Amino acid sequence: MELYYKEERDRDLFRAYNAALKSLGKEAVNVPREKVVRHVIYSVAPRFYISYEEARRNVKRIINGRSPRCASSIRIEMYNDLANLLAGYLRRRPKVSFNDALCTVLAEKPAPRFYLSERSALLIIYQMQKGGES
Repeated sequence: MELYYKEERDRDLFRAYNAALKSLGKEAVNVPREKVVRHVIYSVAPRFYISYEEARRNVKRIINGRSPRCASSIRIEMYNDLANLLAGYLRRRPKVSFNDALCTVLAEKPAPRFYLSERSALLIIYQMQKGGES
């Protein structure tokens, strides 16, 4: 799987992390980094960071009663959440095609969370703080 939106995701994660720290104010120095990161990865993300093709392929599998093609439980959760958002959208707009609805959800709807492990998020944030590529 190719990460087409990795840079955007990493920037958004880093922004969310910095916003979480800022919201803590002076108390931020007393809160473990892992706790802040855990809060951030379970907060709403601006979007799903996947391609239309990948989303379509895996959401279709879920709709057809099969598992998405990925080994990660976090990725499976992401596709299930996306399938649920898409199903809700299609219930509200039954005349919209599956493809148009998927495009709309991917383009306009935020993701329920950042679909990263705590360890991966910590690594990304560390690398962004150092100014390096993640």
